[in-house]
Parts: sequence; structure tokens; C-alpha cells
Amino acid sequence: MPPKPKSSSTRTTPASILQKLQNSPGGFYAATPKLIRHVEYFIGGQDGNILVSKGGGLQPTEFIIRGVFEISRNDFNFTPDANFNPSNVFHGHFADVKLSCHLTAGRDNAFQFSSEDFPDVINNLTHFEGLIPRATEYEKLSVIHNSLGQRSVKLTHSLFEVKDRQDTASQVDSGDNYSTDGLNPDFDISTWPVADRCKGRLQGLVSTHIICPLPAYDLDHKLILPSEYESKLKGALVEVHMAFCHHRIKSAKRDIFTAILRELTILSPPAAMPSSPFKCRRLDAGPLSAS
Repeated sequence: MPPKPKSSSTRTTPASILQKLQNSPGGFYAATPKLIRHVEYFIGGQDGNILVSKGGGLQPTEFIIRGVFEISRNDFNFTPDANFNPSNVFHGHFADVKLSCHLTAGRDNAFQFSSEDFPDVINNLTHFEGLIPRATEYEKLSVIHNSLGQRSVKLTHSLFEVKDRQDTASQVDSGDNYSTDGLNPDFDISTWPVADRCKGRLQGLVSTHIICPLPAYDLDHKLILPSEYESKLKGALVEVHMAFCHHRIKSAKRDIFTAILRELTILSPPAAMPSSPFKCRRLDAGPLSAS
């Protein structure tokens, strides 16, 4: 009987992951110095101005940046319905909903480079945004956020795509389009696990839209079930591959920058939440501090 395959987490090391991110084809390590020299925007695409590799000519290639990050527990909307609330007028239409989370510097000592290189990642993203000339009256919505002194990168993913979308432009206009053929029923729009408040909205999209599951994989490189998004991703250390996009909304006078998820793989599961000796004790046993 052949030996049972080892988990992918036992076949890789932090050093080998860093080497892959820095040297393998198909993208650039997000902390590489002066990445701005390698990029330009493909202006006027169907999904906004997408960052592409410079010098692509008539066949531009989407510029992919990659790195190791921790998914913040705060502002976590990588849930099956993005925590959409139909009663909130500011949430817009369910068909346009985007899942989102915030990427922060990793705190796993084994992946120390994630923390050390994070300022360089932020620096590169800042320069990408600076490539777009901005009128003074326009508001800039950056992918870089700062909360309580902690910087993060907002990562997004479109949950729905219109059926039979006609793509007559180049491949860089294809958005999040990818095949879901062969996936089990857990990934079907008819069984997608949204909250009760969203079920009516979801049912209204079954005939016109397809669901776009997160391209997110667990430690064994298996696609994560939507019902497990929060338990497996919130607080996890992950390898992320992402694209970068700009939208100019003239009616609102806004320049919006977006980091779009292309692929995500868990490297280390979420750390345990802090515990307290004062929880799960009998109150009639007297003060814990007196023992």
C-alpha cells in the first residue's frame, strides 16, 4: 500500500516560500525594490485601469504581486455574503457585492520576512497609486488603511459575475472570470450559504449570475468551502497573489484603488484567541484573586 501523501505544509519551509515568491515566474514579490519601474496602467479597460507589465505592447499582461500576510480579524468581510445588509442603503445592490479583508504584517516568527518586508510592500503600493494623476478636487480611496497605528492593505473579490458575459477586449479586461466547472454542489449559487436576510436577493440572481468562490486554498491545497471562510481565514497567515486596479468615478469625484485577489493559500492557521483565567469559573467559589 503506497504511503499516505504528506500535507503540503510539511513539504515547504518559510525560506523556500520566500524564494518562490522572489524568483518564480508569474508575478513579482510585493516587497521588491522599485517595482514601479516594471508597471504601467492599461487605461480604459472594462473593469477599470488595470496595472500591467510595462512593455507588453498589443498583448498586455496583468501585473501580479504576491507576498505573505496575516488576515486581520478586524473588518473581515471574506464571508459568503460579505456581511451584506439589504436594509442598509449604503450597501448598494447585492449583485455588486465584493468580499473584502485587510492584510497586515505577519506575526509568525517563522515567517519573519513578512513583518520585515511589509513597509516595502506599502511603499510599492503607494507608488502604484501615484502613477495616476489626480485632480485636487477628487477624493482618493487608497488600498492602504491605517487603524490605531496599524497599516493594512484592503483585498477584495467580486462575488458574482453576469452569465455569458461577452468579453471582446483583451485578456486584461476579463476581470475575475474563471471556470467553476467540476466544483461540488457546495460552490453552486443555488446552495451558497448566505444569511437569511440575503436569501431573497440571492434567489433573484440565480438565473442571471454565476457565483465566484474565493480562489482560496487550505494547508493541503484544497479549495476552502464557503461555510469555512471565516473559521479558516480570519487571522490566518496566507500567501496572496493579487492584481491592482484603479477606477475614476467622475460623478462622485473619486479615485478608487483596489487590490484584487487572484489566489490565496493558507500557510498557518489562525492563532488561538487570548484566554482569561476569569472565564468559565464558578462565581460562588469566591474571588479568584484570593486563591
